[in-house]
Amino acid sequence: MEQRRFLLAMILSALVIFGWQAFFAPDMDQRVDEDEVDPPAEEQIDDEELAEQPQPDQPDPEAEPDEAEPEPQPQPDEPDPDQVDEPEEVAEPEEVIEPEEVDDQDAPAIAERQDVIVTNNVEFQFSNRGAALTRAEITAPRQYARGTGGNLLRPFYQEDLEIPGWPFELSFDDGNIELDGDEMFELVEDKSERVGTYEDDERLGQYESITYRYTDPAGNFTVDKTFSPHPDARDDEQFALDMDISVESQIGDDGGALAGQPQLDIFARDDPEREDHLLDFRPDLLEGVCHNAEDTERVAFENLEGYQQFSQYSVIWAGTDTRYFLTAAVPIDGATACSFDFGNDEFIHTRIYHDGITIGPGDSWQQSYKLFMGPKHFDILNRAGHDLQESVDYGLFSFLARPLRWSLSRLYNFTMNWGLAIILLTFIIKMVLWPITGKAYTSAEKMKQIQPQIKEIREKYEDDQQRMTEETMKAFRENDVSPLGCLPLLLQLPILYGLFVMIYNSVELYQAEFLYFADLSAPDPYYALPVLMGAVMFIQQKITMSASATGNPQMKVVMKVMPVAFTGFMLFLPAGLVLYYLLNLLIGLLQQFLIKRKFRKAEEAGEDV
Repeated sequence: MEQRRFLLAMILSALVIFGWQAFFAPDMDQRVDEDEVDPPAEEQIDDEELAEQPQPDQPDPEAEPDEAEPEPQPQPDEPDPDQVDEPEEVAEPEEVIEPEEVDDQDAPAIAERQDVIVTNNVEFQFSNRGAALTRAEITAPRQYARGTGGNLLRPFYQEDLEIPGWPFELSFDDGNIELDGDEMFELVEDKSERVGTYEDDERLGQYESITYRYTDPAGNFTVDKTFSPHPDARDDEQFALDMDISVESQIGDDGGALAGQPQLDIFARDDPEREDHLLDFRPDLLEGVCHNAEDTERVAFENLEGYQQFSQYSVIWAGTDTRYFLTAAVPIDGATACSFDFGNDEFIHTRIYHDGITIGPGDSWQQSYKLFMGPKHFDILNRAGHDLQESVDYGLFSFLARPLRWSLSRLYNFTMNWGLAIILLTFIIKMVLWPITGKAYTSAEKMKQIQPQIKEIREKYEDDQQRMTEETMKAFRENDVSPLGCLPLLLQLPILYGLFVMIYNSVELYQAEFLYFADLSAPDPYYALPVLMGAVMFIQQKITMSASATGNPQMKVVMKVMPVAFTGFMLFLPAGLVLYYLLNLLIGLLQQFLIKRKFRKAEEAGEDV
């Protein structure tokens, strides 16, 4: 979406440039009368509010357990076989004997509880209902922790909200292992490592590692889920957890086998009050994302039309993301497919599929995942491995955006301020492009100088188009003027677009402070930069156009409309990006002034430039 918006702006720029060029350079096929030239067409959540946020209903410890079978979670509609690839079918064992039915004996009720794992960067909270992650809040660095952006599961907390599921829920399909995410797990103390209580609540423990266990009421199997900080994480980059899953058969030797297809589900909620429009550059656009061995598949929640599956290549990681934050699961042993679907009207659902399994009596099945929940900081993701950096979507111009992002990051290490880093990067880029833009501005000045001669040629050979073209080209050669003088300016467009996607997708600018800006990734709250940029653009156009151009009504309209249009466009862009464009225009204006002064001095001295 943002790429289409920017390309629209670039197309308008190109139309202005070519319109100006068409005015000064005569058409080689026919005469163009100068009088007939057409113009180119988050509200914050404090600690008290967070404490009051609704938690899953807690059962009465004295109450009898619910004897009803858990209602199976609805499965997505089957995709059209002509449209999507089908997941690999669960391999049926040669002989799978159904386990004997065991009478469901009364068992003590398991009280619902919440436990936390606190790393240097994130506070993770879990519920033993489904052994699910129910809160993930970034605590450091402060840049990501301020406001509501770092509370990654904040949209889940709303009164009377129907939650279809939480991130990283395990389920099984096409078999006899029944698990739907609503089961009560028991905390296994001897396999967990407690480091204290949390907020003086004995039922809210703080752990170094947590193991939850679900026991099948029929006694056929147990499921263990263990969460612990990823051991290889840097001390200042603890955004990842390890999740180890073990399904163990409790069936006797003659009791049969367990079978099913393991699936990991990741749910995320879209903001139902968000209104999208052409100039909406909000960073909370929710997407499902899946990175496989060949490509990165992604779909925005607002563009999802239904169930979509990708099974052609093995899955490396999958999850959900916004422009600046990622929630992803990496299956350590790989996975066979992934899919996107609606959880309900407000939730997107990403699913990771594994090959079907068969667990014989006394055997077990294990699977490990690396869970990442944090900012889409390119360096952090790159060090986390598993191609997680591919979640940063630079599009077709990633070959330009990535080195530009690397340069911006190095400049930040020097200045320790992202605003100053953008300013230095702007100067460096303009110095690199100085010869190119200088050639274009020089050609434009020479074109204006020979306008009387071109006008005379047009009038003299009005009825002989071929002779007019020959004489015009001769005049160009004699005065060292290129009819494509504006082409060097158009060559800058890929670089400008690469800068756009780089700055637009850089979480480093999220809530980065500079001058009066509290967030360089958000629009200018006072509109000062866009308005100033529009004024500079108007001045630049005025000094570029010749007197004959400004006397043309159509060109006068272009000169007035385009700065206003671009100012309106920039009102909704991140302030860091507008800062770059403003400085880019100011330096270009300075270069034009120097070239015009050079021509003026040469003219006074009677010399050629």
